[in-house]
Amino acid sequence: MIRKSLPVFMTGVVASSLLYGCTAQETKAPAGSAANTPAGSPTAAPASTAPAKISVIKPLYPGHIYYPDSELEKLVEKGANVEVTYETPPSTEYKTAINVKLAGGDIPDIVNTFSPGDTEHNALIAQGAFRSLDDLLPKFPKLKASFSDSIWNMLKNPADGKIYGVPWLRDRGGTGIVIRKDWLDKLGLKEPKTLTELVDVLKAFRDKDPDGNGKQDTIPLAFKDNQLLNVYALLPLFGVNPGWSPDPKDNNKLVNGITQPGVLDTLKFIRDLRQEGLLDQDFLVGKTIGFDKFKSGQVGVLLTGLGDYRQLAVLPNMKAEILDPIEHNGKKWGLAMPAIPISRTNQISAKSKNPEAALRYLEYQITDGFDYIQYGVEGKTYSIVNGIKTPFADDKKDKQYNTNVGLELLQPEWLFVDTEKYTKFVSKDIAQYIIKKLDEYEKNSVYDYLRPNVDFPYRTETSVQQTQILTEGYSKVLLDTSVDANKTFEDTIAKWKAAGGDKVTEEVNKLQKDKSAPSYTFKKK
Repeated sequence: MIRKSLPVFMTGVVASSLLYGCTAQETKAPAGSAANTPAGSPTAAPASTAPAKISVIKPLYPGHIYYPDSELEKLVEKGANVEVTYETPPSTEYKTAINVKLAGGDIPDIVNTFSPGDTEHNALIAQGAFRSLDDLLPKFPKLKASFSDSIWNMLKNPADGKIYGVPWLRDRGGTGIVIRKDWLDKLGLKEPKTLTELVDVLKAFRDKDPDGNGKQDTIPLAFKDNQLLNVYALLPLFGVNPGWSPDPKDNNKLVNGITQPGVLDTLKFIRDLRQEGLLDQDFLVGKTIGFDKFKSGQVGVLLTGLGDYRQLAVLPNMKAEILDPIEHNGKKWGLAMPAIPISRTNQISAKSKNPEAALRYLEYQITDGFDYIQYGVEGKTYSIVNGIKTPFADDKKDKQYNTNVGLELLQPEWLFVDTEKYTKFVSKDIAQYIIKKLDEYEKNSVYDYLRPNVDFPYRTETSVQQTQILTEGYSKVLLDTSVDANKTFEDTIAKWKAAGGDKVTEEVNKLQKDKSAPSYTFKKK
């Protein structure tokens, strides 16, 4: 199996390369042979036909790793009776990579694209790049049953009512606050309950050598990675819903949250943190991400996805905890939720010669192949201790069978209410702790009101330009100490309006008649 390399493109002023290296591969006998089938692993059903060759393109997000041509990948391919070629550009360059593919006409069988709520989703369908799946899904009942009817309905294209992809549901929760509890204890500090108290903790982490190395080199606060979008997690503390939501002065009018006055207050707060040495100086401009710095012991407070805590809870060199939602001037930390719980979509190329093989591969990933991708292989990457899958230390894992997030293309809807499957590789106590924290944070969720079944042509046409204007302007406020924050913000909003921002607002309110608050729950297994 040949793995292709994509040309590298940078797609934004703050984009950073996040593609992780892959391990070297050994030459081994074919997967599934008597010599290489791991003890305790399920035996794949014998294939009656030769494996179908399919190709996949998907992004690698921060912290995700892909081991190409590993024995684990071969086991998954054997189970689905396919041969797969993966392309995995970093998430920061992914939209450019897809555009290159579409322009060249070389479209992989499976393209991991965007949420139906993304402005580019329906535009790609309109270009004829992907085929509808209504005729094929009944042939894969396990795949279809892994998602509720309400989820499938969200995927229906507004133009023709057809389904053009298989969903990848967004993770539970959103961005929360993880803190070094051992640093708090060492300095005799209490867990902060308000934003002001959090800043006081950050100052102590800056000044009082919490890691005990005799140097003033700790990073008080970091975001998960170096993208501007991280900033929007703080907006609810300043009274702003980051998505589209009712205008405080008119409940019958929706407005774009990231252009509201409260954004300026948020930017000025973060700007001050940076200038006072309380924020990771690499934010927006560096290559090393905050998540990795936290794992290495450099960071005291991390703003990251609540689900990411699974990777932090098991680190032996620290005691990390999730703070309860903090408050600021009567506003509580709120999770920003989209109108629909679909993060990405696996779409099948209209030119695919093996669309059924592509769907078979997707179905296998959330049935018999699910545990392979999530855990690796018993005896190779983990053992079962007291009924719990317990991972080996990294240096004891057989890299040929290691858990491979890069392979993953979707997850079943029931995953989010299955404690053992969702939390993975952690004890029952930690699993219950994570679920409890998720429940607490989700009480304060704020939803984007835009519906996926409404087509906004002008918004789609101007989205990239308008996003670039906001990104450049807000980044300047955060990074350039010589500019006046108020004026720069005002100028940015003026440019956004001139580029069609007001017209987009008019279009949204004209075409979306339903302006009620969205909500959703996940089906149970």
